[in-house]
Amino acid sequence: MENAQTSIDGETRKVYAGCRSCHLNCPVWVTVKDGRAVKVEGDPKLGPPNMGKACVRASEAIQFEYSPTRLRYPLKRAGKRGEGKWERVSWDQAVDEIAAKIHEMVEKHGAETFVLPGRTGRHDMGWVAHRIARTIGTPNNYYGAIQVCYLPQFHEQVNYGFYTATGGGSAATKCHVSFSAEQAYAWPIQAQTIMANKENGMKLIVVDPVQGVYASKADEWVPVRPGTDVGLIMGMAKVIIDKGLYDKDYVVRWSNAPFLVRGDTGGLLLESDIVEGGSDKRFMVWDEKEDRLKYWDAEEIQWEGGPSGKAHYDHLVELFEENKTSTEKSPAADLPDSIMPALFGEHEVELCTRGGKITCIPAFQMLANNVAEWTPEHTESITGVPADQVERVATMIGTLKPVDINQGMQYMSTNVSQYVNAINVLKIITGSVDVAGGNVLGAFYPVTPHAFPSELDLSWADGLPLEQKRKRLGYYTHRVGCGYAWEEMVKWQPIRPQNADGAMLFPDLTSVMEAAETGRPYPVHGIIAISSNWLMHDPTLARWLKLLEDETKIELHVVTDVVMTPTAEMADYVLPAVTWMERNFLNFGTGGGSSPLHQAYNKAVEPLCEARHDYDFGAMLSKALGKYDKRYVEGRLNHEWTNHWAGEYGKFWPADTIDGQRDLLSREFLGMPFEDVLKRRVVAVPGADTPPSTERFLIAGKFPTDTGKANLFSTIHQKCGYPPLPVYIEPAESPLSRPDLAKDFPLVGSYGKRQAGFFHSEFRQLPWTREMTRTPDVFINPETAAQFGVAENDWIWVESPPTGGRAPYNKIMGKVSFRFMVAPGIVSYSQHAWWRPEKTVEEELHGAFEWNTEALIEVENNCPETGSGGYRSQICRIYKATEEDIARYRPEITREQLEALMPMTPEECAK
Repeated sequence: MENAQTSIDGETRKVYAGCRSCHLNCPVWVTVKDGRAVKVEGDPKLGPPNMGKACVRASEAIQFEYSPTRLRYPLKRAGKRGEGKWERVSWDQAVDEIAAKIHEMVEKHGAETFVLPGRTGRHDMGWVAHRIARTIGTPNNYYGAIQVCYLPQFHEQVNYGFYTATGGGSAATKCHVSFSAEQAYAWPIQAQTIMANKENGMKLIVVDPVQGVYASKADEWVPVRPGTDVGLIMGMAKVIIDKGLYDKDYVVRWSNAPFLVRGDTGGLLLESDIVEGGSDKRFMVWDEKEDRLKYWDAEEIQWEGGPSGKAHYDHLVELFEENKTSTEKSPAADLPDSIMPALFGEHEVELCTRGGKITCIPAFQMLANNVAEWTPEHTESITGVPADQVERVATMIGTLKPVDINQGMQYMSTNVSQYVNAINVLKIITGSVDVAGGNVLGAFYPVTPHAFPSELDLSWADGLPLEQKRKRLGYYTHRVGCGYAWEEMVKWQPIRPQNADGAMLFPDLTSVMEAAETGRPYPVHGIIAISSNWLMHDPTLARWLKLLEDETKIELHVVTDVVMTPTAEMADYVLPAVTWMERNFLNFGTGGGSSPLHQAYNKAVEPLCEARHDYDFGAMLSKALGKYDKRYVEGRLNHEWTNHWAGEYGKFWPADTIDGQRDLLSREFLGMPFEDVLKRRVVAVPGADTPPSTERFLIAGKFPTDTGKANLFSTIHQKCGYPPLPVYIEPAESPLSRPDLAKDFPLVGSYGKRQAGFFHSEFRQLPWTREMTRTPDVFINPETAAQFGVAENDWIWVESPPTGGRAPYNKIMGKVSFRFMVAPGIVSYSQHAWWRPEKTVEEELHGAFEWNTEALIEVENNCPETGSGGYRSQICRIYKATEEDIARYRPEITREQLEALMPMTPEECAK
């Protein structure tokens, strides 16, 4: 293996580093000359996830590293927020003053007065921010972005006990289905894998209102009306069920589809309901062979009349605790010959208490009932997808099994929880969960050892006292997403999500905003933004600006970031963070969270001026807060049901620097100093087995859930008072749900379509990218454009209703493009979170109000289960911008502005 650092000559070297321009952490080589990065490139020998390729984001990293917009020193506000007046201060002064204010506010309002916005992660994911939240003692971390970005992926933990992954299929995949994900721009490396698999015979179906680069290469482009994907899936499920195309063996053996649902309570029928002293771990089914009730015992891992898998399972648990595994099949993996659980029918059951007799049906029958009205014709009337295409695509999915389904991280509507439930119905009825070629769980307890702690383990987020967790905003109002359901889920298995933000432990955006505005249920007065340009990516910009402008509402706003952003301009303190080139990195898992392999990336260059890692800020903050109270320094680290540091107490920040923390982890779990790990590049946990990668349910005999099955019927939803199987709910703001508003705003806005080179709000200041993607595209069907008097390349206004606190920023400019096909009546605005670094802070916070789609979105109406807003399914209207508008806003970036954004010289960097 090539050395992690290779000398080319006396002044030039190549450094093995990890690109963090998106979430993938792709290995790259950085050429460094005289201490300055000059080139980023891939290498065919480097392997996954990028297979040695470097995308445009990696290539442009040099310009980002030396951008004149870089933050170089800690800054303290010297004027009003947003005036751009700053005083340079030392790190010690900034942290001491921040700590003093935090303690004062905690004493006055309680720790929960602080909230931490969502983020994409500049050099690490959310575990550092979670740990800062734990240090302060607030349960309110990661509001906003998680509810619409990662939620569709992580939400499925309620179905399987862990989330699944999609890599774009494999050699075993017969069909890949992608929902609303523009892979060509969002994940270009992954898109290449998908296209390679397609060339080898895999079918590709893309469900998206816009036929972008990715959809244009699909076998089927399905132009669904934004926010109605739930209805489309229900229509497809009906076709699959009616035609008998579902995987009956998988559905019966490995899902809770045959479990009986009580007609009175809506919950699953348990043995304890019908037998005095019966078990509440035995779920009842109707046996077709003997025409009577029988049970599945989730604790004994046993079908009635069949062998128990518990002893085998207990042995797996012992192996798990030793970082070992087994490939031996469970005795309970096969269905006994004496039983055939029914999927259909209605049965009368007598309860053992005074409840008398009740009617029960299998969960699969309940699903069939739910989708009964969703004929292809009815599906077309709601979604806009032609009836013949609904039937054709459903037949493909039901026939070409296994299916790899990418539900996207971008499904953003007020029915998102039911959408995820519907997606998982498709995965389960096609037998595609944790099978080769399908959607594979990232970890599967107890078959996959968890030899190295996950990001969530390290975040201490689950260590807060329960009474403090229950203060989380949205905890009881949005019970699936905001932590209420997590109390139940943590009992299922001890493996925690690899991504610290993967736990459903976040406050919802609307509750945070309302608490800051009204003080109910308690006031929010502090915002700590860890590498988060949240003002650009959180909706209802007008409401947030009003709050930030009122210092009696938001008393403290701290931002760490790499560059000066509109969000940072509205802060009280701004702290410079490092880029991915300026930090060493230890990946938490290579090839999945349960892999024994761990990859290390080297720092290519020294941090610019006084930039520091966010971890270092957290450690400094804890030490400064500790002068007031030791509760900011140490406490309970993790929940009793966590695999690592379960129930333990200790220091929140055991090292002063991120490299010190990684050294402690390397020594404890990898058996060597971090310095040696960096030299080796890839290191295995000593003695840990490499687990099997698919069909772990055959080995465990069960899924890591409360039922021991893949929960087609979501027990979490049922216990929280929500529909446990998909039901269609029209988006809260659509032409159908709000005909009163649609009279003036007749179009459906779908915002956030990806553009090349950007990652959320990042990289607008890079000349390479801005030459390639100069302005936001507004994709409109030509017929719709003509109807509203606009043409291609026209600058137009996209305006939303003023309701929900959107005024006065409820309209933004964009440039009409016919480059991609779009269904009539839809306005697709690309990209979200646009701002204009070429403009000054005096020009509306660097152009923050001109092109930012978040200004068009209201979140007073949101998803009941999770609090998610309708980012991609709200109504709008369009009209042509005037010459006066164009003269005022000067939307085209000039050559002079591009040149001003060119990388700094070494002399300029040192200032």
